[in-house]
Amino acid sequence: MKISIAPYLGSFLLAASLLSAQGQQQGQQQPKPKSQKELEALQKVQVAAQQNNPDGEIQAINYVLENFVDTDYKPMLLSMGMQAASAKGDQAQLQVFGERAIEADPNNVEARVLLAESIAGRVRENDLDKEQSLKKVDDYANKALELLKGNPPAPAGLPEANWPDMKKQLTSQAYDALGQAADLRKKYPEAIQNYKTAIDTQPTNSVAIARLSKAYLDAKQYDDCISTADKVLAMSDAPQAVKNFAQQMKDSATKMKGSAAPATAPK
Repeated sequence: MKISIAPYLGSFLLAASLLSAQGQQQGQQQPKPKSQKELEALQKVQVAAQQNNPDGEIQAINYVLENFVDTDYKPMLLSMGMQAASAKGDQAQLQVFGERAIEADPNNVEARVLLAESIAGRVRENDLDKEQSLKKVDDYANKALELLKGNPPAPAGLPEANWPDMKKQLTSQAYDALGQAADLRKKYPEAIQNYKTAIDTQPTNSVAIARLSKAYLDAKQYDDCISTADKVLAMSDAPQAVKNFAQQMKDSATKMKGSAAPATAPK
């Protein structure tokens, strides 16, 4: 079952930055439209984002990037493009935006985390390129963690006050991606440890908790699977899809635990 990553606030950054740019005094280094036509094109991105229209948002973003190649908003637009692609489940488009974001800024933490999560979520047990894909997950996630430990600046447009929470979210997602990669390699102790680190970093990460229950199931630690799944089921803000997944893990663990119980000798 595919579980979506937590959305980034990028869809709201452009509106704030446009207002900020229009109100800045000359001489301050703030992103701003270089022409009225660029401003109008950016406003179309803003409208599509506010309408939760990912197709329209991606189309408007591509228009700006193709027609205003020196736009100050390129990093922000690529970030918004990744999130819009994620929202519509277009993993190929997400990868295109993510790779462009890293090309523009090799220290783009968000792009690396989203690519790691996206690739990890697409890998299947019998894929011929399974190990090659998992290597990409490892590379993207580990580099993101390295950058996060170096106290990087907040992404363009994100209020500084929001950055500490966003760093925790990105750190948690990176360890979650590493957990998925380890689970697919059947390295269950490693997967369990990565998921635990993801949860320690962000205790509200219900997706990581649900995946931890699966790792326990795969490792045949049925009691741990059941108790972990129960934590997800008790979370009032966990998405229903995540709760359904946790319930499936609990039901499977309960069934397997019963099957594994030693038979009682007849009296």
